[in-house]
Amino acid sequence: MMRFCAINTLNQSKVLFQPLLQKQITSKLKSICNSHNIIARHYAIKLKDEDNKLERIYYGPLTPQIKGVKVFSLSSSMAGLLAQPIIIREAATIGSTSLLVAICSVVGFFTFITPILLHVITKKYVTEIHYDPETSTYKATTINFFLARKQLEFKTDDVQVPDIPGMFTTMNAKGTPLFIEARHFSDPWHYAKIMGYDKPMDFKLGEQETSDSEKK
Repeated sequence: MMRFCAINTLNQSKVLFQPLLQKQITSKLKSICNSHNIIARHYAIKLKDEDNKLERIYYGPLTPQIKGVKVFSLSSSMAGLLAQPIIIREAATIGSTSLLVAICSVVGFFTFITPILLHVITKKYVTEIHYDPETSTYKATTINFFLARKQLEFKTDDVQVPDIPGMFTTMNAKGTPLFIEARHFSDPWHYAKIMGYDKPMDFKLGEQETSDSEKK
């Protein structure tokens, strides 16, 4: 009889307290979800405001072609890495050492050397330039080896135009060589400002060094 009463009281307590526990758990979950949504909305608005604050003033027309070539190069390199053990095993069955070296050299060239050379050529190409009018800073975007966007913030004082431009190099921003074209700027004034054409020109052709004997 006492056991029956205890079971009844336990069942009644479950019936009474279970809805309360469910309400507390659901209310806590709702508060957590609401706080998460508020934080996500806050950061989304912040990032959106930062993006709207920037003005795109330059776009490299060769960006899609460079991305396509790099995708093909990386995919062919991955395929070459996967197929290299099979090629070496099949070449080893022939028994010719010179043929094995030649096959490994060709496969290694297209697997490793080609993506590196392609990256060396295209790493200076600027795909986009954004301008922040509030801070007067520019943000240049390039593509790294793994097709990820790499951004560089600089001001006009950080730009150095070499007297003799190197291969695929128009300017150096914070010591990083970059390649841009004047005709692809939406406003040519920005190109002139970046390259320093708005500054007074120095017509000094050189300094003549005179020795003490020549002064006398």
